[in-house]
Amino acid sequence: MCINPRLVAILRGFRCLVEPVELPLNCAIGHALKRLRSERGLTQKDLAAMVSGGLDYTYIGKIERGEQLPSLKILIGISEALGVPVSVFFGGETAAEAARLRVVQAGKAGELEKELRVLHPDDLPLVVEIVRLLNRHRRAERKKAYQTPAGSLPLAAEDGPSYSKP
Repeated sequence: MCINPRLVAILRGFRCLVEPVELPLNCAIGHALKRLRSERGLTQKDLAAMVSGGLDYTYIGKIERGEQLPSLKILIGISEALGVPVSVFFGGETAAEAARLRVVQAGKAGELEKELRVLHPDDLPLVVEIVRLLNRHRRAERKKAYQTPAGSLPLAAEDGPSYSKP
């Protein structure tokens, strides 16, 4: 059973109270598919008929409910039928979201530029060091996020025979 995406969005807003919540891949793909299909006013039958090679509409429903994880070939067919990049199903941004993000970033860059223009020259080394520190912190956080805890390794990877040549 999948977690409600609205609940996930609410929980992400309270990061200080809970650990970040990530949907299982099958649920994330299913929720994205349902949202995209609904936005376009398509039924499951409509979408199934649009996919190159054809799909059974019940399979679309199973994907949306997180009961089936589609193959990459099927996901590509669905993304082509919907006119979106495959990355949308993996948390990638839609074109509208990316454009909105660029506008926000441009506004923030302008704000930063304005503040830097009035900055006292003696404070510039401190500002540079603060930015470096922030960047180091972000890199460390990303690195930590990609490390696999030893307890989460499959049993086959833990205490097994060595297969190296003697």
